[in-house]
Amino acid sequence: MQFNFRFQKILELIENEKDFAQIQVADAIKHHEAGHQKKESVSSKMFELEQLKKVKQQNGMNISELRMLENYTKQLQDLLASSDHELEQLESNVSKTQSYLQEKAQEEKTWENLKQQQRIVFEEQKKVEEQNFFDELATIRFYRLTQASIAERG
Repeated sequence: MQFNFRFQKILELIENEKDFAQIQVADAIKHHEAGHQKKESVSSKMFELEQLKKVKQQNGMNISELRMLENYTKQLQDLLASSDHELEQLESNVSKTQSYLQEKAQEEKTWENLKQQQRIVFEEQKKVEEQNFFDELATIRFYRLTQASIAERG
């Protein structure tokens, strides 16, 4: 007789949910890293623009060029603010998916523990059945030997 966990389908479903949650966490982290790279890129452009403005101011520049650089600076600042907001959302998503993964991992652990406990009970019952079988064989053998001994004597 083989151990059969009657909630195996539920355990498999939970394992699949946990695997999917792991994929979601990895995806959320990937998006978060992309958000950081985007912000770094914008910050780098801001730095380069500030350096360009300093050089241009030292060498002198006309009003239209100054306005153009100021407009570009404003666009980059808006993009940076947008990046910050997006990063907050991405961090929130990473936290949410990690919490969901932890919940699924705990759920899986609970069901695995139940399975293990039921396996232990099953194996103990199997041992008891085997012992009872061997005890019965020993009793029958003893009875037959006793009967044979009585028949020889008598």
